[in-house]
Amino acid sequence: MTAKTIAVNLITETAQDALAGCNSLRSIHDTAKKLISCNQLGLDFEPKRNNAFEMAIALIYCNVDEAIRSEFDQDAIRGFADAYSAGAYVEPLGVAAENGKLRVVTGFTRYAGLMLAIKEGADLKRVWVNQVEGGRASELVRQCVSNQQVQVSPLDLAEAYRELVEEHGYTVAGVAAAVHRKESHVRKLLDLVNVAPEVKDMVEKGQASVTTALAADKHCKAGGTDTVVHMQEQLAKAQAQGASKVTAKSVGAPATLYGRKDLDVAAPVLVQLADQLEQALPLLATPQSVKVELTIDSADLNLQDLAKALANIRAAVKSAQAGAVATGKAA
Repeated sequence: MTAKTIAVNLITETAQDALAGCNSLRSIHDTAKKLISCNQLGLDFEPKRNNAFEMAIALIYCNVDEAIRSEFDQDAIRGFADAYSAGAYVEPLGVAAENGKLRVVTGFTRYAGLMLAIKEGADLKRVWVNQVEGGRASELVRQCVSNQQVQVSPLDLAEAYRELVEEHGYTVAGVAAAVHRKESHVRKLLDLVNVAPEVKDMVEKGQASVTTALAADKHCKAGGTDTVVHMQEQLAKAQAQGASKVTAKSVGAPATLYGRKDLDVAAPVLVQLADQLEQALPLLATPQSVKVELTIDSADLNLQDLAKALANIRAAVKSAQAGAVATGKAA
């Protein structure tokens, strides 16, 4: 019996055991060749090489949670499926060889297109792959630089850069060198990680660019204003003018959360509070708690104005604190 007369999809227990000890494309390639010559593997598993490896699809698996993409472009998946079905060139998948199997680490959209083509009846047995070595950090880098065909969203790139820095010990310069981009690009996306979720959502929906969102966030935090409220107001103004997004030209200067009037209204009450605390706190010891009592007469103050003034000052303090925390993380 020759290799050509055995079942093309044959994979014996001997072959499975032999492949289970392979942890590189080279070893899987060489072992598969030997197994086919010994009639332990069918010709469906015959690997081929041409600056990459053409490997059996049956050996490939994919964990979509390892992709840096939060969403996949369905049109791109459709395009790859059509390309695979037509036998057109598609860039090889990046894989990690583990125990005789090939785990997809780059090209998740291509893999989804490959699976769609097979589901729709394409007779595909093999696909071209390249090996990615070096663990999760290397896989992240390859995903970051392997998005020319289907662009990765800024938010997904930002999260990938954050993981490289915070979990894999990369510096900003190291990330920039690895993904072949300028340090300013990496810093900008790392700053994007720290903006409010509502602002990130605007970037994701194309309602504001990364640059516009970051400029507004910096301006608002420096002036004690709320970035989310400001950006939502600017978007409403832009939409009222027939635009679909906030631009540098359409973004107005953020209004401060508090002004001189707020300070004038709140000052008498804050002074009274300070007097009460001074009387309640002993000079030589710090108590566990202090109880003070304030009496505010509506005849002396407009209580609605006071409540608004205090709320504005409190919001400004919280915004400033949030900005300080974000700056500390970025450093």
